[in-house]
Amino acid sequence: MPIMKTSRVYNPPELPPLTDNQRERLMKLAAKDDSSIDYSDSPKSTPEQLARATLYYSDSLKIKKTDVHIKIDVDNLEWLKSSGKGYQSRLNKALRWARANGCPVNDL
Repeated sequence: MPIMKTSRVYNPPELPPLTDNQRERLMKLAAKDDSSIDYSDSPKSTPEQLARATLYYSDSLKIKKTDVHIKIDVDNLEWLKSSGKGYQSRLNKALRWARANGCPVNDL
């Protein structure tokens, strides 16, 4: 049975409050008219690029980590390590992707 992609809301961890300076800059940007924005140095995305686009929240947020010791199948570990350093980050990304895409964890 194929896994269907579903849209999920991801709740990031609590972020620190904005400083007065940051709030002021955002207010100035929000007050600008959209027509005054210069997009000339920003190429338009093609439909193919948009279809392949993904966003990893964990890349931009400091998510709390914990040490866990697990047993993992050798072939899975080799696959994660096959791209070089960063296999633990790839494992987290794979788990986050599965969770965000409705992987039926209870059925595994």
